[in-house]
Amino acid sequence: MRYLLDNLEIVLSLAGLVVIAAVTLFFSGLGGDAWQAAAVTATGVGLLHGGIFWVVRRRQREARRAALRDAQAMLRDLINTQLSIIQGVSELYGRRDFDVAVNRINESVASISDVLLTLSEEKLQAWKKRYPYRTD
Repeated sequence: MRYLLDNLEIVLSLAGLVVIAAVTLFFSGLGGDAWQAAAVTATGVGLLHGGIFWVVRRRQREARRAALRDAQAMLRDLINTQLSIIQGVSELYGRRDFDVAVNRINESVASISDVLLTLSEEKLQAWKKRYPYRTD
């Protein structure tokens, strides 16, 4: 089953070619117009392939979006906790003439939080293009 899913395009294309060839042979054996039958069959196979591929790609996109939402929620929870700690510590140091450091830490906290809230497939793809050596 896994082999079928991993090679769906090839398996369906080969099956389509077998169907087209079988219909062509069947009609040529009956003395009918084999080319018309092959053309109609090829059109039907093409429509069927298109529908199947559309469904598969749609499900894949939905699965990626769900995984991204899950990752975003997980990262938001884990990182926002750490960012809250950093912000709390920066406020303590802010009282001791570390104003520049405090401002920089607060800017970083806001920047990280913003990235987490706006995480998307598009941003992930842009990151992969920018840092191709970091992708698997």
